[in-house]
Amino acid sequence: MMKEDLSADTEGRLLRNNLYDNTLTTPKIIPITTKHGYVSVTQQGLPNRTAIVTYHDLGHNSASQFHDFFAMPDMIPITAHFTIYHINAPGQEDIANPLPTASIYPTLDQLADTVNDVFDYLNIKSAIGFGVGLGANILVRFALKYSSKINGLILVNCSTRGVGWLEGFSLKWPTKDIPEQRWTESLLNYLIWHLIGSTSESTQYELANDLRDHLENNCNVRNVIKLLNSYLKRTAILIAQSNKKMKPSQSLQCSVINITGSSSPHKDDVIDTNNQCDSATTSYVEFSDCSGAVLDEKPAKLAESIRLFLQGLGYISHLSIPQYSISNRLAEQTADYKRQHGSFSKVPRRVSTQIDSGHYINDDPTDFEEELQSPTI
Repeated sequence: MMKEDLSADTEGRLLRNNLYDNTLTTPKIIPITTKHGYVSVTQQGLPNRTAIVTYHDLGHNSASQFHDFFAMPDMIPITAHFTIYHINAPGQEDIANPLPTASIYPTLDQLADTVNDVFDYLNIKSAIGFGVGLGANILVRFALKYSSKINGLILVNCSTRGVGWLEGFSLKWPTKDIPEQRWTESLLNYLIWHLIGSTSESTQYELANDLRDHLENNCNVRNVIKLLNSYLKRTAILIAQSNKKMKPSQSLQCSVINITGSSSPHKDDVIDTNNQCDSATTSYVEFSDCSGAVLDEKPAKLAESIRLFLQGLGYISHLSIPQYSISNRLAEQTADYKRQHGSFSKVPRRVSTQIDSGHYINDDPTDFEEELQSPTI
């Protein structure tokens, strides 16, 4: 029996037990001491395979952001062929002990160095990086400094800009005057905006409520504030295109895919990041009718994009789109079309049902089919 379409089910996903736990997807915890403090790394997939290293966003950790995603049916073929290591920033794992009040939290550049410590500890020679938001920023810093250790970058909502005055102003107030180190409404609202976006919270209220519950029940507020303040002090990342005469440390030496949602609060930042990268080795993917929570709102489409990116790097070339992925994709496309043209509109027929590589045949496409083949998925 086909599994339920997870792309439409986000309610309680951050807090419920994984529905597909098995020896392949059940996380294994690996504690690692780095130059800048203790980090908790979790492992999924089979050992001794090509490594995928993930890094989470603000307010998230490996459990809330990645574990369920890599355990969903669309991702199982990828999980089965890679060893996935999820890095938690210091103090961000579920129910973490509070970091000492006087301790100085690592900067984003220092957090990038802790990624290298994890590579050394786990004897990872090279890997594919997969980061979201803050984690994407850290992995870009790591890839620029340790270019030989990254084969490709999957970046979701990645901003390489420094903190602008408006963001600095909006970030100052949530973290101001919290001597009790407790959750405040302004802090929760900021983090939910950062993860979803103000335009989507009204329509994604169940996901917003799940995020709020996750933050209040699973995360240590003192530790989250320390990470948030490091993010607030971030410097801009200057990326030079590799066709210019620049040092390797100034350009990304690997293929990159930049991913965002059409209503993501970080869409402009992602476009700016994408424009800095070498167009010959960089792809831009924008999911329509999607906010910043790409992994929760469009998991089937994201899984397909990741599979195609990995195949472009020479991995898992034998895999084709499984039937449930086709079903999920068509269901999402139908729903998108009806939202744009009315619930009683007749959805145009696709050109062909024969899908081998994730693309559609381009013989005299209709307007709807042209939309499906544009960069906005």
